[in-house]
Amino acid sequence: MAEAVICNIVGTITNGLAPLIQQRIELAFGVEEQLEKLKNTLSTINSVLHDAEEKHDKNEEVRVWLGKLKEAVYDADDVIDEYQTDNKQRQVLVYRSLIKKVRNFFSLSNPILFRFQLGQKLKEIREIIDEIAKDRSNFHFTEQSARVDKVVPLKREQTGSDVSSEVIGREDDKEALIKLLLSSNKKENVTIIPIVGMGGLGKTTLAQLVFNDDRVASHFGYRKIWMFVSGDFDVRQISQRIAEKLDHGNHGHLDFDLLQNIVKQQMSTGKYLLVLDDVWNEDKVKWLRLKDLLMNGARGSKVLVTTRGKKIASMMATDTRYVYNLSGLPYDKCLDLFLSWAFDRIQDRPQNLVEIGKDIVSKCGGLPLAVRTLGCFLNRKGEDEDEWLSVKNSEIWELVQKENDVLPVLRLTYDQMPQYLKPCFAFCSLFPKDNSIDKETLIHMWMAQGFLQSSDGIPLEKIGHRYVNELLSMSLLEDELKYPGDEARHCKMHDLIHDLARLVAGTECSIITAHPKIPGKKLRHASVFGSGLPENSSSKVKDSISEFLCNAKKLRTLYYHLLVEQNKTVINLLANLKYLRILILTESEFDGLPSSIGSLLHLRYLDISKNYHIRRLPHSICKLQNLQKLKLYACVQLEELPKDTWKIGTLRHLEITSKQKFLPKKGIECLTSLRSLSIHKCYRLSTLVRGMQHLIALQKLCLTDCPNLTSLGFSLNYLISLESLEIRNCSGLDLSGRQEKKEEDCLEGRWSFPSLLNIVGRNYKKEQIEDAGKKEEGHQGLQKLRSLTFVQLPKLLELPCELKNAASSLQYLSISNCDKLSSLPDWLPQCIALKRLEIKQCKMFPSPPGSQHGSCTIISPSQDELKELIPKPRIKEETFKEANTTELYELTEERSNVDEF
Repeated sequence: MAEAVICNIVGTITNGLAPLIQQRIELAFGVEEQLEKLKNTLSTINSVLHDAEEKHDKNEEVRVWLGKLKEAVYDADDVIDEYQTDNKQRQVLVYRSLIKKVRNFFSLSNPILFRFQLGQKLKEIREIIDEIAKDRSNFHFTEQSARVDKVVPLKREQTGSDVSSEVIGREDDKEALIKLLLSSNKKENVTIIPIVGMGGLGKTTLAQLVFNDDRVASHFGYRKIWMFVSGDFDVRQISQRIAEKLDHGNHGHLDFDLLQNIVKQQMSTGKYLLVLDDVWNEDKVKWLRLKDLLMNGARGSKVLVTTRGKKIASMMATDTRYVYNLSGLPYDKCLDLFLSWAFDRIQDRPQNLVEIGKDIVSKCGGLPLAVRTLGCFLNRKGEDEDEWLSVKNSEIWELVQKENDVLPVLRLTYDQMPQYLKPCFAFCSLFPKDNSIDKETLIHMWMAQGFLQSSDGIPLEKIGHRYVNELLSMSLLEDELKYPGDEARHCKMHDLIHDLARLVAGTECSIITAHPKIPGKKLRHASVFGSGLPENSSSKVKDSISEFLCNAKKLRTLYYHLLVEQNKTVINLLANLKYLRILILTESEFDGLPSSIGSLLHLRYLDISKNYHIRRLPHSICKLQNLQKLKLYACVQLEELPKDTWKIGTLRHLEITSKQKFLPKKGIECLTSLRSLSIHKCYRLSTLVRGMQHLIALQKLCLTDCPNLTSLGFSLNYLISLESLEIRNCSGLDLSGRQEKKEEDCLEGRWSFPSLLNIVGRNYKKEQIEDAGKKEEGHQGLQKLRSLTFVQLPKLLELPCELKNAASSLQYLSISNCDKLSSLPDWLPQCIALKRLEIKQCKMFPSPPGSQHGSCTIISPSQDELKELIPKPRIKEETFKEANTTELYELTEERSNVDEF
């Protein structure tokens, strides 16, 4: 991974150096020269990196050389980033004309000294890199022009097909296992059947095929439980999960003795099927403790286990007769599998590539995962014979594979991966195995680390989605689909692919356990999860982890998903980890962030969600001039946002929960770089700010659990870039437009674009804002809207008229529990791009024949189907009565408002 990391950082530094040298903004004496020399040295080193990476695995000295270079390049990146941050802070001074006040705000008591010190750091680092560059002559590297990775168009679209439709060659294994599951055992009530085999054979896939078979479902009914175990064989945790899946309760607070009794009682009420997937536990005592609970099942109960270890299978099986040894796929089945993934159509299989493919398949040892992964990889290479030959002739086939080790085969896909994808893939090792990964979260984390390379003005978020899709197309990530046609928002990583990610990440990334084995000095990205620690971990263990992290002073990512109760822990972490780009402290109980948060100049991503104790954020948080994402979801005690939040001009994604009735003036509406805004659980919030109409870059707006919200305060038509709108559980919200009209009448004028320019000028050019103004005046918004969700809006009578502009772009429309919605608009048949229409439990909605009352779900609806949902014209008398009723309702409502006033 060294080459990928260095190339990525070199690219970031080079991009950062150009504007610094060009602008020459108060550079300290000699710094401009240092920047030029550094740029030239990095360009020289870049030309030998590819050859160095190829020799990395065979030559220890090259490995050490690359390690030194990587450390030095990281340090250079930090210094350049400090220079860029300093420039951003000075732009605030210029635009606001508040030099004295803001100097104190940014604590730059002596900016000349600050820049001089940065210059000294840069000089020292540049000299170190020069020395490292000279040493390259010792290795006789071959110089190459800068490697440019082609962006390969994705050929295979990810689908939501059932697993059985993609499985080849396991029909006999499936039938044999189903026979075992449906058979009776006269000696034991509960039979334990392990599936054993090396990694990559498809044990989990086979277990899924059996688990989802109709015959098995009919035999066991609802008492089927699937449980991913992996390395953490915690008997209490497994018992708790079994109990909760059977009775849908919450048993986390129970002591183990009571929990055991509950599980035994549940198991005894009928036969069950339990799948324990990916078991690694060799501790017989632990197994017997769990087995004692499971053996209380009724006669005919089965436990299906998947494991790589023969010793584990022998220990767990009821009898050796029930150990199912899974073998590799026959060559012909492997070839069918490979060709189905390597080519899109049977008729488009060039014979020369098929012959090369046969040789590749013969080297895969009957491992379906290796066959499929290489097939997906070569699918992206098209018909380039040289690319196919490079895989066939790779030296990696000559590596001696350990028993149960498929990683060398999978390593081929990593080695051939585009450079820009390698750090993104390795970064995924921070998430635990079998963890559901939110795609947007992953993309925003990549963005915070500078992994996303934008070109042609394409937004970084879209680049990130392209990277995710590329990893999906290579089978290195797997989509999680809730239903056919679902636009999957989450993904997973196969456990062996996760092993590969950990392997290539090396000392860069690590999930921290109770006894970390990785050297803290080399660690750059770390995560901590409670599930990976011993049961009921003591404060001593947590203190030990905190101490380890504080010593990892070059850390750039800290994903801390472990309860933090003391402010002292946070203070210590912030005091030591000055180079953080990502800080995640979710589900904690500390009651305040220290003001030292403002010293994390490099910070791009801050998440303190689900902290139910924090009341205020320090004013210093507004110093974070690189912050791209701020996540304050479900911080229900938070009194308010800092009044200077508007100064964080780089903010692109904001999720907030607060007790404010009104959002601060000159606040969110000034954050014109915002791409997504989510407002959750703001129980007192009554209206959004009118100035939000100026968020012309906003692509996603989500409002959830805001019962006192009565109006948006602006027309949706102003949000010209909006792609997703989601509003849930806002019982007081009126989207008819009447409320907005009343508020508009009460306001004196509206913001002019010149005044807006004074506030947000540093984020958008004048031409951009004026162009947006013209679009606003023409009400051209919502033409990019793809997804619309309304849930529990009791005042929703009909869809807002502004949504008509979205007719040609809308793909997903979902409306649930809107009791007064009685019809859909007449423009609905114009929704030619609609993939899914879903109406659920809307009492007054007239359902089409065959649908449940008040509900309707149509996948890829035709224009005729949409026309059927539009109400037929009524006779004049009925229309007249309805009009009078509506007018009377409006007059009554207005009269009541006047009386209240």
